[in-house]
Amino acid sequence: MSLWKSIKNTFARASTQAEEAAKKTPPSAQTVDQDTIEWHVVQKGDTLSHLAKHYYGKASLYMKIFEANKDVLKDPNLIKVGQKLRIPK
Repeated sequence: MSLWKSIKNTFARASTQAEEAAKKTPPSAQTVDQDTIEWHVVQKGDTLSHLAKHYYGKASLYMKIFEANKDVLKDPNLIKVGQKLRIPK
């Protein structure tokens, strides 16, 4: 088998596996209702408490934002300018 056919077959198998995995994933995990998420790009001086106060009216709800962004945040006290954060409604 030529190298090109081998590469082509590898990509075809990966594509098939991805399609099968997508079929097994529940619809709620495949799509996010855009009406339930707002985005915020971190500016200088922002904190999760300030964002919670702005979006929810209570600074104490900062953990709601942290929980929604655990893939990009490891510590609720360490956010960086330019990070794009999900703000769940």
